[in-house]
Amino acid sequence: MKKFIAGFIVAIFALTSSLSAANHKEDYTFKFKDLNGNKIVLNTFLEGIHFSNAKGKVVLLSFWGNQCPPCLMEMPELIELQEKYKDNFLIEAFQVQTRISDDDLRAFVKEKGINYPVINDSDPEVFKFSDYITAKTSWKGLIPFSILFDKKGNATKVYLGLKSKKEFEQDITELINK
Repeated sequence: MKKFIAGFIVAIFALTSSLSAANHKEDYTFKFKDLNGNKIVLNTFLEGIHFSNAKGKVVLLSFWGNQCPPCLMEMPELIELQEKYKDNFLIEAFQVQTRISDDDLRAFVKEKGINYPVINDSDPEVFKFSDYITAKTSWKGLIPFSILFDKKGNATKVYLGLKSKKEFEQDITELINK
């Protein structure tokens, strides 16, 4: 049932994206700063999202929480995948579960050894972006929630709940090798 729902969500994203793919019109631009102060710009187009800091890379857009047990279980595997495929792959992570200060989240990221950009929900733009993703995918707030994008920024797969490293790696390497 979860695979059916995930497939359905990707189909909705793809359908709404492909309706006007030919005109390549920009939909929205979202600007964030990660916890290290790096600027991240996401340009959403009708066919997907272009990630300013990941041109030519496969991207896993991850919504997670610092107190979410499945998120914490998934985290070490994502860290390993980011390290292993760093030349061709990037995780963009949005902490959306609880209100936490940037300083406390920085300490959490350092403690866990997270090696990919993390954006905190203390940035008001995160709420607008979450609303955008919800509208595109019918996401209901369950975390972890991730969307995998190919090198061109097209959404290819949606993951609801805890996923294994094996499942992520299979999908990531398939897109890297395309």
